[in-house]
Amino acid sequence: MKISGHQHFVPAVSVLLLILLLPTMLAAQTGLIRPQKGTVYASLLEGLKLLAAGDVDGWVSGYCDGMRLCKNDAEMKIIREYRAKLQQEIAPACLKDGERAIFVERIIGNPEVDTAVKIYLRCEEDGPPRFYSLRKTADYWFFISL
Repeated sequence: MKISGHQHFVPAVSVLLLILLLPTMLAAQTGLIRPQKGTVYASLLEGLKLLAAGDVDGWVSGYCDGMRLCKNDAEMKIIREYRAKLQQEIAPACLKDGERAIFVERIIGNPEVDTAVKIYLRCEEDGPPRFYSLRKTADYWFFISL
């Protein structure tokens, strides 16, 4: 049985197109986002709300990764004494549309397929983007940097 080159060409082109188009089909969201519950954006928004309000205990119990960020007493001391206080000043500017949205400038990774992402937010109009790294465990996203 003779196999022509044409029969191999069509599947090869299909695979190539899939490889080229898949990243754009799975592209992460950017711009003003009003997140849906259960998404990385919702965890980021809700965590920032707690930090903006100074509710460090609420943030730690609901949004801090206990294996990577809030892993021991020394880390918790740094978070409580420095990082959370700084975030209390920064976070309000990152909350948009009456604390219902965030403005995502760019994202490294794709929350649809990756278990960890770095999200850059536009907080101050003329300031640099602020980044937050989050990691997915089971069905929930936790902060792994602050």
